[in-house]
Amino acid sequence: MLLDLEAITARLAPRFGKGAHRWVPKLPDRVASLAAEWGLVVGPEFKSGNSSVVLRCEHESGEVILKLSPDVYAVREETEMLRQFAPSGRVPVVLAADRGAVLLEAVHPGALVEHQPVPPTPAEYAAFLTDLHSAGDPDSAPRKLVDWLEVLFNSAAKRGAELAGSRVLRDELLAEPTPDVLLHGDLHLGNVLTSSAKGLVAIDPMACVGDPCFDAVDYVLEGLDRAEMLRRRDALAAVSGFDADRLDAWCRVTAPIGATHVSKPGHAAELAAFGRGEY
Repeated sequence: MLLDLEAITARLAPRFGKGAHRWVPKLPDRVASLAAEWGLVVGPEFKSGNSSVVLRCEHESGEVILKLSPDVYAVREETEMLRQFAPSGRVPVVLAADRGAVLLEAVHPGALVEHQPVPPTPAEYAAFLTDLHSAGDPDSAPRKLVDWLEVLFNSAAKRGAELAGSRVLRDELLAEPTPDVLLHGDLHLGNVLTSSAKGLVAIDPMACVGDPCFDAVDYVLEGLDRAEMLRRRDALAAVSGFDADRLDAWCRVTAPIGATHVSKPGHAAELAAFGRGEY
C-alpha cells in the first residue's frame, strides 16, 4: 500500500485545517487495520475531492471501494443514506462500515457520466430518478431541502452569484405543496456513474427531503448551451411525469449557483441568463 501522505494532507487541509494534519499520519495504520478486519488487499488511491480518501481494494468477493474521511459524521450519514436508497438498485451496496470508514461495492465500468461523450437519454434519466425516489424513507433525511438550499445559496453568494430572484422563486415553489421524497440532493453528473449491471448509479448523496424535481435540475443545467439545456428540460419533463413549469422554475432557482462552478465562461453566462429568466 502506497499512500502519498503529503499530497493527501495538501488536499484535505483546506477543508479540515489542523484536523487533516492530525488525521493523515494515522491513515496507514487505520487502513491496515481495516484491511485485516475486512479481508482486503489494498490497491491504489482513486482521485477524489477534498473530504475523503478513496482506495481501490480486492476482496474475496471481487473489487471493492474503501472510503475514509476525518469527518466521521459525514461518513456515517452517507452510509445511512446509501442504505436507505439501496432498494432502488441505483447506489453502490454498503458492504461494511466503521467509524469514519465505509466499504462499498465497486461499480463497473464506473465512468463518470459528466465525462461521457453522449449523455443519458431523458428516458434513461427519468427511470433513474424514479427508482431513486421510490426508495428510502423521507423521514430519515438528515435535512430539509430548504435548509440545503440555504447552504448552497450562502456558498454561491461568496463566489459572487446574484441570488435575489432565486430566493423569491424558491419561496414560491416551497409554498406549493408537493409530495416529499428522499432526495439525493447533490446529483450533478460527477456524482452519477455508469454501471453495466444497474444502469446509472448515484454516489455521494447529500440527502434531504423535498420536491422530486430538485434532483432533476443538474441533468438539465449541465447541457453546455442554451438549446441543449432547453431540450433536456422539455424532454425530461415529457417522459418523467415532472410538471414542466415546476422543473423549469427549479432550474432557474439553481442556475445562478451552477454559474459559479462551471469552468467554461460561455456556459456560465448561459446559466446566469437562465437564472435571470432571459429565456
